[in-house]
Amino acid sequence: MEATADTSEKFQDPIVKKLEAAIGAENVKTSKMERLLYSHDSTGLPKEIDLGFKVVPDIVVRPSSTKEVQEIVKIAAEAGMPITPRGAATGYVAAGVPAAGGISLDMVGRMSKVLKVDEDNMTVTCQAGASWKAVYDAAWEKGFLLGSYPSSFPNASVAGWIAMSGVGMGNYKYGSAGDNIRNMVVVVPSGDIINTGFETLADNMAGYNLNRLFVGTEGTLGVICEVTLKLFPKPEVLRPLAYSFESLDKVGGPMKDLTRTKVTPLHIAWSDGNHFKYLRKIGHEAPEVGCLWLVTLEGDKAMVEYEEKIVDDIVAKHGGKKESYELGQHEWDERCYEYRTSMLGLGTSASEILVPVSAYSDAVKGLYELMDSMKMEGAIIGVAVDRNSTMLMPYYLFDKESMSKSMTSLSFAFKAGDVAKKLGGRLMGGFGLFMSSQLKPLRGEGYEVQVAIKKALDPKEIMNPGKLLGMKTRFKLPVGPGLFGVGMSAMSIAKKVLPADKMIDEKSEELAREELENERFEQHKNDPLKK
Repeated sequence: MEATADTSEKFQDPIVKKLEAAIGAENVKTSKMERLLYSHDSTGLPKEIDLGFKVVPDIVVRPSSTKEVQEIVKIAAEAGMPITPRGAATGYVAAGVPAAGGISLDMVGRMSKVLKVDEDNMTVTCQAGASWKAVYDAAWEKGFLLGSYPSSFPNASVAGWIAMSGVGMGNYKYGSAGDNIRNMVVVVPSGDIINTGFETLADNMAGYNLNRLFVGTEGTLGVICEVTLKLFPKPEVLRPLAYSFESLDKVGGPMKDLTRTKVTPLHIAWSDGNHFKYLRKIGHEAPEVGCLWLVTLEGDKAMVEYEEKIVDDIVAKHGGKKESYELGQHEWDERCYEYRTSMLGLGTSASEILVPVSAYSDAVKGLYELMDSMKMEGAIIGVAVDRNSTMLMPYYLFDKESMSKSMTSLSFAFKAGDVAKKLGGRLMGGFGLFMSSQLKPLRGEGYEVQVAIKKALDPKEIMNPGKLLGMKTRFKLPVGPGLFGVGMSAMSIAKKVLPADKMIDEKSEELAREELENERFEQHKNDPLKK
């Protein structure tokens, strides 16, 4: 789809003045340094990416309320300027990074409050930029459990994860981001403010479900400003169980058996031996195992103990080993630090594929073969999404200073998708900047329906243009799925002929250990229980 916005300099002064009048001059930033901070997410994007896309916004704004967001959207719509809503930028697909410049809408800086916990109706309401941890803690203190949240919950914003239709902690038992929404307050491209659901009740009625409409839109249909989530009773026991296996593919058998029982864990996750090897290199405590399978149970004590016995028996049947409760608790406590390997001073880029449970072991083998063929260093972690869906999250390390290595390594995510497709699976849940051309082949005829929805709600195409519904370079050149596939295949071939990645040296290990010690010091200093 084509963004019609013109973000040339002649538009800047009047737009900036209008924005300053609407939300205060101190909340409108135009300095180059400030704008550069908004040109990437958790992935260290290769600096060469700016050759193809305008990832540096022209203006950064920080609203404090839904009303201020409304004013910003009206100003942008009048000028035809792109708006890119941005959460905490903990993602890895550049969904919150501009593709066409324009306005970067910071929804975290001044819109991160937990507004209320409604104990009578078992809901929690927060602003879009609130962290999932803040929401989780607020609910827990009132005696409730927040069913699901992302692994990056200490920092990830509520609306950001919803906009990506994320899966994460608790997904197996309580569903994904969209399954726990009661209502959202959204500013649509026209500048109108709408409620997508009902504050206290389920939206099980005739009529298009607006909650679901805005889940997974990556900010292309409107700006989520407030969210109300349903809560669950606080469990008597929350027990993470750790089991080790010889290799990651060996988890396929016990996982299939577990999904065919009535046992419903809160969460099922896994990490391979490479992941733990990298953690040990930075001086972090990590088990020396072929892989670790973490099954976290929660509920009444008697029920948890009954379910634990069933899981123990399944693991024993498949030759696994039950590790200590201490290790299980340690791994659960570490659930939000999947990518500590970035401390090695290298680029860390993750991809995601979904495959059926029955194809899990073959997918693991296929991903390792892909890494070997592309001469890459990497590891595989992942989670069970539901009883028949597993999400494998391979990540790789790359040299940020090498243009050839960093650019060609980007093809790994695309080729990982090929591994999934051969096994009845598909690409990641988020498309972001790089994979936006892939929605069309995945959705088939349904893609045109989604395009029609976009055109109806955002006729000027100001909401995060260049994302989700198609890729277009800064020179207005479209990159369709065919051309993108050819380019990615060529880059993967180039990666295979380049020298192998051997980047973890003693210097990077030493720097990583120092960074980890600094992190521990800060955690200790800020923990009131340790003072």
